[in-house]
Amino acid sequence: MGLFEVNVTVANPTAPERATEISLLVDTGATLSWLPRSLLNGLGVKPLSRSRFILADGSRIERETGLALFTLDGKTMGVPVAFAEPGEGSVLGATALETLGFAVDPVEKKLIPRDLYALSAIPPSESV
Repeated sequence: MGLFEVNVTVANPTAPERATEISLLVDTGATLSWLPRSLLNGLGVKPLSRSRFILADGSRIERETGLALFTLDGKTMGVPVAFAEPGEGSVLGATALETLGFAVDPVEKKLIPRDLYALSAIPPSESV
């Protein structure tokens, strides 16, 4: 797959006016998006927990995780993010892509809007 970047506006979910734009590498192999800790701290985004990650080389690490507002092509949603340490990359991961409703076109190196999926919009019948 070809590598490409997209511009995303990242904001604090409790203070959306605290926002900045960042260029992120699209990485469908990353579960969460990774953003620099300094950027998230500057926006006032707080860690909520710690998560374990398996890296491409098979090693395991832990990073703090939290929630940030992402805006991409006019769509805004809260997405989980990992607090990247200095020297680690900034990526737009699979969870954010799915949450925002985008698929990846690796040939054209762009994001394509897609519909989200739901099991059903009709409530199941109650058994008698």
